[in-house]
Amino acid sequence: MRTIVQASRRARLLTGISVATVALGTIAPASAQETATEQSAETAAPQDGQGNDIVVTGVRASLSSAQSIKRNSDVIVDSIVAEDIGKLPDRNVAEALQRITGIQIQRSFGEGSSVSIRGLSQVRTEVNGRDVFTANGGRTLSLEDVPSELLAGVDVYKNPAADQIEGGIGGLINLRTRKPFDFDGFKASASASINYYDLYGKSTPQANLLLSDRWDTGIGEIGVMVDVAYQKTAFRQDQISSQPFYELDQTLGANGVPNDAADYAVASGLGRLGQDTYLPHGVGIGQYLGDRRRIGIDAAIQWKPTETLLFTGEYVRSDYKFQYGDYSFFAYTGDNPITPDYTQPFSFDDDGNFRSGTFANVPIDSNTSLERRKSVTNDFSLNVKWNPTNNLSVNGDFQYIRGTTDGQRSIVILHSNAERLYQVVGSGVPTMDILPDNNPANGNGSVTDVANYAPLGGGYLDHIDHSVGKQYSGRLDAEYKFDGGFLRSISAGLRYTDRSAVTDSSTYAYYGLSALADNLYEVHPFRGDLYRGYQGVPDGGVFFNRGIVLDYDATRQALAPYAGSQSQALLDGVSYVPSDRNTQGEKTYTAYGLAKFNFEDAGFPLDGNIGVRVVKTKVSTDGFIVQTPQVIIDGQPGNGPISYVALGVNSNYTKALPSLNLRYHFNDKLQLRLAASKGLTRPDFSQLNPNINIVEFNSGSGLRTASSGNPYLKPLEAKQFDASLEWYFSQTGSLYGAAFYKKVDGFIANITSTETYDFGNGPFNVDVTRPLNGDNGKIKGFEIGGNTFFDFLPGALSGFGVQANFTYVDSKAPSPDAADNEGNQLSVPLELLSKYSYNLIGFYDRGPLSARVAYNWRSKYVVTTRGNGSGNLPIFNDARGQLDASITYTFTPNFALTLDGVNLTNTENRTYYGIASRPQSNVLNDRRISLTARLTY
Repeated sequence: MRTIVQASRRARLLTGISVATVALGTIAPASAQETATEQSAETAAPQDGQGNDIVVTGVRASLSSAQSIKRNSDVIVDSIVAEDIGKLPDRNVAEALQRITGIQIQRSFGEGSSVSIRGLSQVRTEVNGRDVFTANGGRTLSLEDVPSELLAGVDVYKNPAADQIEGGIGGLINLRTRKPFDFDGFKASASASINYYDLYGKSTPQANLLLSDRWDTGIGEIGVMVDVAYQKTAFRQDQISSQPFYELDQTLGANGVPNDAADYAVASGLGRLGQDTYLPHGVGIGQYLGDRRRIGIDAAIQWKPTETLLFTGEYVRSDYKFQYGDYSFFAYTGDNPITPDYTQPFSFDDDGNFRSGTFANVPIDSNTSLERRKSVTNDFSLNVKWNPTNNLSVNGDFQYIRGTTDGQRSIVILHSNAERLYQVVGSGVPTMDILPDNNPANGNGSVTDVANYAPLGGGYLDHIDHSVGKQYSGRLDAEYKFDGGFLRSISAGLRYTDRSAVTDSSTYAYYGLSALADNLYEVHPFRGDLYRGYQGVPDGGVFFNRGIVLDYDATRQALAPYAGSQSQALLDGVSYVPSDRNTQGEKTYTAYGLAKFNFEDAGFPLDGNIGVRVVKTKVSTDGFIVQTPQVIIDGQPGNGPISYVALGVNSNYTKALPSLNLRYHFNDKLQLRLAASKGLTRPDFSQLNPNINIVEFNSGSGLRTASSGNPYLKPLEAKQFDASLEWYFSQTGSLYGAAFYKKVDGFIANITSTETYDFGNGPFNVDVTRPLNGDNGKIKGFEIGGNTFFDFLPGALSGFGVQANFTYVDSKAPSPDAADNEGNQLSVPLELLSKYSYNLIGFYDRGPLSARVAYNWRSKYVVTTRGNGSGNLPIFNDARGQLDASITYTFTPNFALTLDGVNLTNTENRTYYGIASRPQSNVLNDRRISLTARLTY
């Protein structure tokens, strides 16, 4: 059992880690700095009448620190605090955030990747109160890029004050790192982990090292800290999917002739004339095997030449690599009709949705592909904090950030034919079996025989992209505190940013392939291996060798001899044309004023702040109109030479963003918060892309079509109102309830309209799809939650604790993109928004033992209103819950072991087309088990 002295020392250490990064060397809002100061005092000492022998450690310290931040903040905020150096409650940042009320996360190949707050994905990300982003055409940091070991904590602001940087109508997520002055002196911490992924059957390493020290010198106190984190993770994702459901058209024209003869014949053959009938157009299998690699660096130096002056320089780097190679196997017809085998039985539900049956001669695509992304973000910052008097504080800050992202996507496609496709959907995991038709003249019908693929050849798709984002920013903030009266302080500040974003994204180049050499084929098994031994799939399939496809250059070299006249082009690889580049520049000029007040001295326990933030934004956008005029060739119209016409658009707007935050103290434990503010979110740079490709010649009778971005887009604006009632009944115990309402103006949606062009042959019309600021939307809901340890229980039972929360979010927002496969418009909620979600977490923390079991659940939600490869149908994600757990044993104050597991319930993720009786996919991911050794001195 650790001594009280040792426990106290660790509690003070954890408290410093969790809060000092907010108070020192950053330009976080003044309210956050004050919160940190107050929280430090509160966490270090007993309160609420507890005895002096109660000292918080481990999970208790983490929970107490997070609760203190929430309790003492001037604004509505929720926090997560690392239990120890390199130990957030969850290994993944997004997965840690899902424990906070109002936050829902999206997963990419089994791992948390992005978040939405109260139903909105327009979320701003910061590191230590500064901008941070991944260079990918967006504005935020991809949370999967950052090793969680670098973080001391994460704060989520849901209704901001005027001194916080604008940009997220959903909310603001601030990632906090450590500084050398967080520690009393020398500090060293190291951890090493081994992670096992059970579906893949693979283990990967993980490590973290922090070294920090501080010295008194002749020029003042100096501190230096370096924190380095390395993660290697693996993943396997197995998927069985159904293609979109299409209704058979049985309508008759005025003359009694079917409007669609083929559909009418199918309905007749199935004996379903006069009955609604929906048939899927095939089935697919996906097996994705990949890995992620993260390297994170946080290096900081602090210099305090006098008691009133502090300099902090920091370098933060995230280096992320992601790669997978997959086996994707499809038997499908796309938009073309599918032909039933009328000799076999079919079944349908009461609404006419297909349940089981057999189809004849269905085309097969057997794909092996590579997807790769490498993102690097370098963040340099210098901060000066000056306190010339007890009343006046001044902060100056400069930042330079540069991010790059490189991506590749290459797909090798083989063609074959399913003589008979047997399919069962609608109850559990879909069944997909491919059978021979027993006609020797058609071959043996085997999906594992190379001879059934080679004659049909295949194809190769090639794509690359490259993005660079840069930003210079500077800000100056000052706060003057008054010694008495209701007006406690006045703050003001200026901020300037200069950002550029350049994205090159090639088209998908296609190369036709003849039959390959035998050594380039690979037979990959499915039955008994896929989906944890599932039997309702084919024996396997024939693919281009996955070992080769993982090497981008080797793939092109291997395929070039089979590409005919395109061989040299395939060897050279896809390249960029002028219209593949999308360039934006953006400058912002910001000023704010904020007043803090407190009427406690007048006998009225009300405090808060009121302010306004004014920001002017100037945007420059450059791109090309790609023009292909119509010409006459040998007396026939055709396509003429392509020309690239430069296009530049400048725009600007000025917005005033007022805010008000009130807090009424009923007593020392119960408080009510009211908040109102206006926020904005700027369009993504990819949405501003002006490039458009217009072809004048139209060989068919259909309309000419094109798609583009819109450089004239305006930001989304939101009016936000919050109320929060909070009861803090102990150092680690609280209950709260909150209600919120957001009115969002200018939701961006893709709209098709007719535009007129003229390349010299007279005007012609083109149906162009662009993003436009459209209708308004409303989001409302409430949150309830609480946490406590059962300290009143005797002995070992007092180590138990619980945390629980529930969120309800409802939206009314435009969805002009949503339509069924007959083109009828559908009304759907906001994308990625679950109406209901909850967390239930059990703790144990007593002596050397600390444990945690966490369950997260969310209800169904819209993945997308127009899914790619779904026949443009909306895709819904079914309700989903996941169980994670961890246990730590601290052998000495310097050494601990942690065992944790993720997705222990082997949760299946299920999606469907619009209604649950039309399944889209069933997906399984790894369970992860990790063992971590941690040393701290």
